[in-house]
Amino acid sequence: MDPNTTGSAAFAGWPIERIVPALAAGVTGTGLILGELHTPQWRLLSAFAAANLALYAAVGWCPASALLTKAGVPSIRRPRNG
Repeated sequence: MDPNTTGSAAFAGWPIERIVPALAAGVTGTGLILGELHTPQWRLLSAFAAANLALYAAVGWCPASALLTKAGVPSIRRPRNG
């Protein structure tokens, strides 16, 4: 880290590769809590988040990552040539 920059000035936000699992964790937790407090059908939300996370792990793409890319969130992966 450059000693002339502060930590907050160097922080440019989280990349997609960090946001997608964090988002999945939040949605999974929300589904589990709502399933416990209201109706068990809310647990399907957790299953949906887990399926999207598995898709992201397998192929590197999921609906959330596509939306984040369109929103301009940076990725740490190098763009593919060709």
